[in-house]
Amino acid sequence: MVVFPIVRFGLLTAVLGLLELGRVEPWMGRAFRWSNRLETWAMPEVFLLGLAVAYARLADSIAVRVGAGAVAFIAAGVLALVVRATLDKAAVWERIAPDAAPSVDPADAEDAIECQDCDLLLPSHREGRGCPRCAAPVRRRKPQSISRTIALTLAALLLYIPANLYPLATLPINYKPTKYTVLQGVIDLAQAGLWDLAILVFCASFLIPFLKLVGLTWCVVSVLRRSNRHLVAKARTYRVVEEIGRWSMVDPFVIGAFVPVMNYNALIYGRAEAASVPFTAVVVLTIISAKTFDPRLMWDAARRRV
Repeated sequence: MVVFPIVRFGLLTAVLGLLELGRVEPWMGRAFRWSNRLETWAMPEVFLLGLAVAYARLADSIAVRVGAGAVAFIAAGVLALVVRATLDKAAVWERIAPDAAPSVDPADAEDAIECQDCDLLLPSHREGRGCPRCAAPVRRRKPQSISRTIALTLAALLLYIPANLYPLATLPINYKPTKYTVLQGVIDLAQAGLWDLAILVFCASFLIPFLKLVGLTWCVVSVLRRSNRHLVAKARTYRVVEEIGRWSMVDPFVIGAFVPVMNYNALIYGRAEAASVPFTAVVVLTIISAKTFDPRLMWDAARRRV
């Protein structure tokens, strides 16, 4: 919440600022690559939603107000969303190094390799070497993609059970310490009349983790069965899973926001409970499993079946 956003937007500002000034430096490809990799893990907009939920919960028990720091953070979260929606990464890569790649003979186009970070098309002999534009290792496919994705998804599936059965946190409701699960937290928000937050938390904390597990399983099974059906739909499902996974961090952020406040007040009490660690682990594991899966393997497997 502090380090990753500063590093990501610092790198992004440096790259875009120099490009606007008409300057291209050798390190800009690496800098833009790392800013894109941190995009998943820099979560000011996700924490902003968690902060809103924590504020709504605390307001029922103690007097709270929005200070100058919160206003600045709200602006940072909104601007982070705007950057994700408007940044044209392909255009930035083109301006960093439009002619960096050696030309690929049309006859060898089928054997060409695409850099997985900057989408630069390279001849097959570049495999195992660094990309000339972003310096990332060039590989035809992600190494051990299926085994890593299966291991991470299975671990997340096993942790998903205690994450939903056990209490996630204890917080004061009418000044009485009350334990709540993920679904109980949604019910409490709905009973308080906060239907918009209840729907958001239900989607982020319960529905999205479940859909991520189902979507990743569908894609992995497609590779294992060498299925040639619904490949476009599976690819779209994978892109959705990769994009929405970070929003499941709302509940851990809520706990991180209100528990410290509870510890400084003698009249009310709150703390993280047994499900907080497995729930956070489910979120992190599904994010990493989406990163390790290579969707191009679905087309490879379908061609082998033919």
